[in-house]
Order: sequence, then C-alpha cells, then structure tokens
Amino acid sequence: MHELPLSSVSRRALLTGTLATTALALAACTGKSETSAQTSTGAAASSTPTPRTLRLSASAPPIKMDPAIVADNESFRVTRQVYETLVDIDPDTGGAVPGLAQSWNESSDGLTYVFTLREGVLFHDGTELVASSVIANFERWEALSTSQSASSTQGFFDVFHYDTDIPTLPKAEDLEPEPKDKETASAEELATAQERVQLLAETQKQFTTDLFAGKSKGGTASYFRSVEATGKYEVTLRLRRRLPELIDAFTLPGMAIAAPSALTGGSKENPAESLSTQPMGTGPYKFVSLEKGVVRLEIFEKYWDQQRLTGNKHHPEVVLISSIPSPYNREGALLAEEIDGFDMVSVDTMRTLVRNAKVVVQRDPFSVLYLGMDQRNKWLAKPEFRQAIAHATNRTSLADKLFIQGSKYAATILPPALSVPNPEDTPNHDQSKAKALLDQINYKGEEIEFAYPLRVSRNYLPLPERTFAQIAEDLAQVGIRIKPRPIAWTDGYVKTVQSSKFNGLHLLGFSGAYRSADDFLTGILANKANEFGYTSALLDSQIMLARSIPSGEERTAAYATIMKMLNEDLPLLPLVFPISALAFNGNVTFYPPSPMLNECYADVQMSNSPALGS
Repeated sequence: MHELPLSSVSRRALLTGTLATTALALAACTGKSETSAQTSTGAAASSTPTPRTLRLSASAPPIKMDPAIVADNESFRVTRQVYETLVDIDPDTGGAVPGLAQSWNESSDGLTYVFTLREGVLFHDGTELVASSVIANFERWEALSTSQSASSTQGFFDVFHYDTDIPTLPKAEDLEPEPKDKETASAEELATAQERVQLLAETQKQFTTDLFAGKSKGGTASYFRSVEATGKYEVTLRLRRRLPELIDAFTLPGMAIAAPSALTGGSKENPAESLSTQPMGTGPYKFVSLEKGVVRLEIFEKYWDQQRLTGNKHHPEVVLISSIPSPYNREGALLAEEIDGFDMVSVDTMRTLVRNAKVVVQRDPFSVLYLGMDQRNKWLAKPEFRQAIAHATNRTSLADKLFIQGSKYAATILPPALSVPNPEDTPNHDQSKAKALLDQINYKGEEIEFAYPLRVSRNYLPLPERTFAQIAEDLAQVGIRIKPRPIAWTDGYVKTVQSSKFNGLHLLGFSGAYRSADDFLTGILANKANEFGYTSALLDSQIMLARSIPSGEERTAAYATIMKMLNEDLPLLPLVFPISALAFNGNVTFYPPSPMLNECYADVQMSNSPALGS
C-alpha cells in the first residue's frame, strides 16, 4: 500500500467532535509519519532493532483460532491475519476481488465454477498452496461433526446449506385461523392468513420442479455437489442449484484455507484439532503464541504479496492482541499508552477520547442488535404479548442514548445497505397500544426472564448492562415485569440463550460478513427453533427460493416478502443498526476500517509503540 494523502485518511478516520478537534487530531496523526520514517532509519542502524509493534485490545479473548468451527468475531480478529480465502473483499467497495484465487469463471447455468489459484503462495509451514490443498479443506469441512458445524455461522455449512432439507410445505388449512377463532380474528389477521395461503399456492408450483440437481452427501437442500482438482492450480466446484452470491460468500472467514499438514493428527472427532490453538494459513502474519491472554502475531517473511508489505513501509511487524472486557478499562489503557488502540468504543468513552484528541475510526453500520422472544414461554407464545413488547420498546431512544452518533433504530434485521424495503406496518413506540394489547390477553404482571451478557462489548452491543436496563424500564412502564438473568459472556451466554433450556427474552446480534440478505437470515435464524421457539416451513421455503434469484427487482421483492413474514410472526424484535468504532493513539496513522470486519493489520500504518521505544 502506498502512503495515503491527508484527504484519504480524513475520509476513513473520523474523529467524533468539533471540526477543529478533528483537524488537530488528524494533523497530529499525519505528523507522526515523518517520525516513523526517522525511527525506521534509526532502527536499521541498530544491531537489535525493536520491531514496529501494534498493541490492540479487544473486549473478549478468542474462543478458538480455527475459523471453520467458530462464530465469534474476537476469534476472527486473529484468524483474518493468519488465514486467507479464495476470494477477498475490496476495502473501498465491499465487493469481491481475487484472493488466493487469482481468477474464476462461472458457467452459463451458474452450476460450475473454475478457480485458478495463484502460484508461489506458501503456507506458514513452508508448503505450497496447490489445488489439492483446497480440496483437503473442502473434504475436512464436509466431514465436520454436527456439533462442530453448529458452532459456525460463517463457514461451509452456512454457505452451501449443507445439512438442510427441502421444507415440507404446510397445507392451506394449517395457515388459516381455527374455525372458533375466525369470528374474533381482526381484519388484519384474516388478510394475513389469506396472503399466506396465496403465497403457499405459488410456492407449491415451484416445488413441482426439480429444485436441486444431482445427488447430495448432505441434506436434500444442500447446494454443494462436488469439488475436484482439475489441474495443479485449478479447482472446479459444482453446485446442485444456482447460488448467485457464492463468490461473495467465499470471503467469509470460515472459508479460510488452512495448511493441509494441520488438518490431520488430532482426535477422531476433530482431526484438525491443532488449528484451535495453533492456526496455520497463508496470511501476512503467522501465529506465535497465546500466553497470559495475549495473542502474539509476527510478520510472515515469505508472504506471497510482498508488494503489499513493501508498499506500506510502516506496517506492524508484530501484533499483540489482549483482552480487556470493560470499555472504561480499555480507554484507561489507551490514555496510559499501555496499548496503541482498542475496539468497541462506547458512547461514554467517546467523550474522553475527544477531549484527549485521540483518533476514532468508525465503521459503517453492518450489524444488527435484536431482542429475542422465545415462544415456548407461556406469555411470549401470544402474538399480542410480543407486539406489546415491540410497542413498549423505544428503539429510537435506545439508539440515541447508548450508541455512537449516527446509529439508527432497526425496523428489520437487514441493514439499509442491502436496500430491502421495510414492511409498512412495523410496530412503532406506542405505550397506549402496548397496554391495550396486554389488557386484551389479561396479562397480570407475571415475571418474564430476561438474559443479557456481562463483561463483554460487542460491535452490536457495546454497553450490554445499560441496554438491558433501558429496555427493562420501557417494559416496566407498560406493566411488563422482568426477572434479570445476567450471564457472563465467557460462561456460555450465547450457548445458553440459544438452547432449549432458556425460554425468555434475550439480547443478541449479528454482524454481516458479506453484502447479502441471506447471510443475515441464515446467521440469525439458523437455530430459530431453540433460540426463539419458532418454526415456519413457509418462511424456510421463501428463504431457500430467494437465495437462487439473481440480483434485481425480483430478488428484492422476495426478501421484502420474507421481512413482512418476520414482522408478522415477530420471533425477535430488531433494535438498532449500530455504528462501531476503534480508538488509537497518534502513533497509528492509518487503520483500514471495514463494515464486514475484514481488517488486515498489514495495511495499518504506524510508528512504534511509545512504551517500546523508538
């Protein structure tokens, strides 16, 4: 990467505060570049130069460093530096660009893809990337156990929907109100039922065709057919049904290519067991250690894209990633220059950062926070109760008070960047409607358990405790009583709220990893029966059919229909599309923010860390 002019830095490094403060911080930031160059010259003359070291703090430690069987962004923060994918993400457009595959071709029917790999790419163990390396990874992904595949939301099983089956469509009478309920059903409820009966009829016509071609080793709705090496550097992939967004899906961190040498030698359950603690890829950084909660990465000297490294003479040579759960402690560590930067800036810490002229780099919103409502609960099973919660929750106030300026309330789970229109009748904040609905079902203030995470910040949930408190207060104002259920993130919060043993309200979210509505739908609804106590074969069929429609008006309309169904069934309440941010000291002069969190530290520009000397 070439040195960036001030205008480029200004566009992507945004300091929240006055214009004068912004200019001051950026001037100080860019002024460091000369010092960095002098430092490099001085270091070269030293017999024991101190490597440029980027010290970052995250809000939680990585769970595992095997991207194929993990779903948390703190793990991906590390693995994105160590591994690479066949297809990469353009940092400016968010579109697909060559990665380990230098080119690809798609057949006219969309069922065959031929990837041509780069030559001369080395894994960190010194072996070369060839077609058989890619095949070894696909074979490993296909063989993942049920428990392993369930731990991932951004990998092979999610891209190809490998273990899913074609939904068994309901009968028309199943979608209509019970005869005893027809007399009391509202006009809106009757209209909704009729719309779904019509949608079912249209869907049944499509189901009479051959939806998938060829045999499947997975489920009947698996899109994956086969993959083979058709040359030393050529991989041919065949599908059972068209996937127009497949190339973009290959950018997912769970589709990273690991060294074949690390895919064997482990237990029968997980032959690639070593990858959980010793990742091995082709990326610009190699994993060195995880000691006392600090991940150490070092530049890979034989990295294939040397132009990337030589073009950015001020890239970090060493990266240290630590975990500090509290946003206030992360802020304190930055101000004390114990770290060079941290992720998950909160609206509270922003004020102090501005006063101290720190550089705050914001990401465009591409995640969603939601309130899960488990329908196995006696009261949450009632549509009126879920609607009352939706009307009681002041989502605009939530976004304004507890999230970085520019965050917006969410009407659906799909960010505005995906350009899918919102349903016309999304519930607004209306306490009188909420109270009327509760009266209608004779709710008398029974307690509803409400789970929220402790000791963590997520890009979709920077202040969990305060977010819970504000929503609980909103619900209390209409008479809904809450029983708090705080659970430490590292004590299995996600596993708990997505299990059959919990059936209350909970806070969770999802971060998109590529520009796809299907990515959000698959990631959020993958475990809907356990997380929300919700099933819908009609919805599943619409999602399956929509993902094969090419980009255009028909596709947009299909996803608008899906959003309408979710808005009517209300298994979850979308809350906020948050803007997330990182903060840095002045020795970091450029950071590449990505809405999809695809941030490679080889593109960072910096002088050395103050505490490490010059």
